[in-house]
This record gives sequence, structure tokens and C-alpha cells, in this order.
Amino acid sequence: MDGSSLAAVRVALGVVAVLSSVRTLAYGWTELLYAGPPHRFTYLGLGWVLPPGPLLLRVLIVTVAGAGVAVALGWHTRLAAAVLLVAFGWIELIDATTYLNHYWFVTLLAAIAVVAPLGAAGSLDARRAGGPRPVAVGWVWLLRFQVGVLYLSAGLAKLQSDWLLRALPLRLWLPARADLPLVGGLLEFGGTAHVLSVAGAAFDCTIVPLLLWRRTRPWAWLVLVAFHVATWILFPIGVFPWLMIGVSTVFFAPDWARRPWGRRAATPRASPTPRAATGSARRATGGRCVLAVFAAAWVALHLALPLRHLAYPGDHRWSAEGYRFGWNVLLVERSGSVTFVVRDPATGRTWTADLEALYTRAQIRVMTGEPDLIHQAARAIAADEARRGHRVEVRGDAWLSLNGRPAARWIDPTVDLAAEPRTLLHQPWILPAP
Repeated sequence: MDGSSLAAVRVALGVVAVLSSVRTLAYGWTELLYAGPPHRFTYLGLGWVLPPGPLLLRVLIVTVAGAGVAVALGWHTRLAAAVLLVAFGWIELIDATTYLNHYWFVTLLAAIAVVAPLGAAGSLDARRAGGPRPVAVGWVWLLRFQVGVLYLSAGLAKLQSDWLLRALPLRLWLPARADLPLVGGLLEFGGTAHVLSVAGAAFDCTIVPLLLWRRTRPWAWLVLVAFHVATWILFPIGVFPWLMIGVSTVFFAPDWARRPWGRRAATPRASPTPRAATGSARRATGGRCVLAVFAAAWVALHLALPLRHLAYPGDHRWSAEGYRFGWNVLLVERSGSVTFVVRDPATGRTWTADLEALYTRAQIRVMTGEPDLIHQAARAIAADEARRGHRVEVRGDAWLSLNGRPAARWIDPTVDLAAEPRTLLHQPWILPAP
């Protein structure tokens, strides 16, 4: 196939990497979110990722911007994508409270760009090689899969009563934007939230097949642009809408980006393989087999991640088990509170831990709604006391409000969380939803 559609994805990835870096520096997030917190929340198994100091963090952010420029231009594309993946991934792994769906999506696109021929057309690499090269059709479909699984997973997650019947959480969020010109008055009516909830679920569930069908593709893409511009206006989701508008063009005909100039990529034709090239052909076949295995494993992984919450009992919107990395986009409003009660068994003394001595307010705000972070905080409190020579028990009195409902206790207050192991298995100390 022509590689122009992959080139468009490459440019979108590079531009968004640059914009994300600029926003991080401009809004002062380097200190607030990454370099400032004295303690951090880690992802399971990735605690070995060391947090950089303030200077190295800024170097990483500038590196992300530089790699984004190189990726957008297609200059040493695979190497630039690898640098982007390492630098961007390092920043995102510093603290789990900074997780965002679109940062995860950027990381995945960077990983694909390391192996996929995104620089085969419309790039400095292609110019240096004497012109654009055709790409294997599998790469185009792998990118389409990556975009498609995001939309479909987000749509399936919305097929539940809170979203479709109660218009939650949009009914809670939209009135806050009543100051918008022209449409502000409409956002205060509950009926608007109901219409937009159903429309949002329908959009996520149908946009991929509509983009795949040539007859509906132009109209579907216009709806996609309108949808993402509207979400950008209504919600503080940064560059995510612009990234999705850019990468959605991978559903167009592979040569769409070069059609206005009348150039079409030549279709590669098979030719007899000389005897002297037999070894090279075998090596090429072996390489294709390796890539096919990689692609199959990649697809299986990203089908499993959004569905892994089914392996846990109860409602994952309440328990948050299997919630991250599942494309649960704007799905719920979770607000919580937690008090950690510390007890020294040796003396019988009991006191309340001071969370602000360990974490920033931004970290605490996210932590109170995620059980694995509450668990980590309890272990950190116990470790902090252990350094002072005290072996203590730490219990959490945690309350959670889901989609505006009255708050209910959701962590068993009788369990010593500091003694519980970190694991991917279901945590029995998470109480069932009321």
C-alpha cells in the first residue's frame, strides 16, 4: 500500500508530543505533578523507574519535544520514535496519579512507530532514500486497530444504565459550562445531558464501521471532527481531541494525502528471486514472521486490557479494578475521602496519619478514589514509621461517592492495609458497591 496514511499518523503523533511538552512547561506541571511530590505512587512492577530531579525532568520534557519534531518531519523516524517512547514513558511512569488515557495512547503510538514504517512517505527519510516506499498492508490495519479498539472500548463501557438512562456523569458536569456563549443555556437542562449521553455512546460504538465503509467515511469523519471539537470545548482534556482527529485519517484510502497532487504510489510487483538472493529472501521471510507474531501478540494484549475488568467481581466503576488502560473515557465521576488510622501494637497508641506530610494535594485528590493508591499510601505510612523504629498497623476509613450518589464506605476499615500484598488479583478488602 501507499504509506501516506501512516505519514499522517506520524505527523499527528509528533505534533501532539511537542504540544504536550509545551503545555507541561507553560503550566508549571514539572514541579506540581512530577518533580515536586516527596513521595510517589508507582505502577505494580515498575517501582524501579526512578524519578528524575527537576533539572533532568526538564531535559526529558525538552527531549520529548525534540523527538516529536523529528517524528513529525520523519527524520530518522524509528530512532526518534524510540527516544520519544523512552522519554515520554519515563515521565508518565514517575507517578500513577498523573495517568491519562491520551498519554497512554501517545505511548502506544510511539511504541508502534518504533517498528512500523511511518517514515516511508512524506518524510525526510523518504526523500533521503530517493522517494516514498510502499508499506505492507498489515501496518495500516494495525494502526486502524489501535484507533478502533479505543473507540469501541469506550462505547461498550457506556452501555450501562448510569450513562444511558440517568445521563450520569454528564448531568453533573454540563451545568458547570453554562457560561459558554450560545449553547450555555442548553447545558443547564437535564434533557441536554440525556441527548448527549446517548449520542456519545452511539458515536463511540458506530464510528469505526462508518469510517471503514467508503460511502459513509467522509460524513463520519466530519461528525468525528465535530464531536472532538465539542469535547475539547466542554471538558479539560488537553490535546487528546486533536490527536484523535489526526490519527483517525488512517481509515482513509492509504494514498489520500497525496491524491490532491495527482501522485500515486507504485504497487510493488513480485519478481523472480535470483539464486544469489535466496538467503536474503529467507531472512526477509523470517523477519516477516517475527513481525506477524508481534502484531498478533499486540492485538491480543489490547483486546484483553479493556476487558480485564470482567475477571474481577463487582462493578469496576466502583472498585476501579481493571479500570486503567481500559479506555474508560469520561465514564464516571468519583469523589472520595480517606482517613488512615495508625496503631502501634507495642504501645496500643492510635493516631491519624498526616497525608499532606507525604503527598501533594493533587496526589491526595486522585488517591482517595483509587484503591490501589490507598493501599500504597498505607504501606508508605507504615514504611515511614518503620524508619523511625516503629512497626505499626495502618487501616483506612475510606468513603466514595460514585456519580453524585451519597458517599458509602468502600474499604474494609478492619483490615491492616500495610500488611496486605500488592497484587493484580482481586483485593477482598474492597467492599462491594451499595
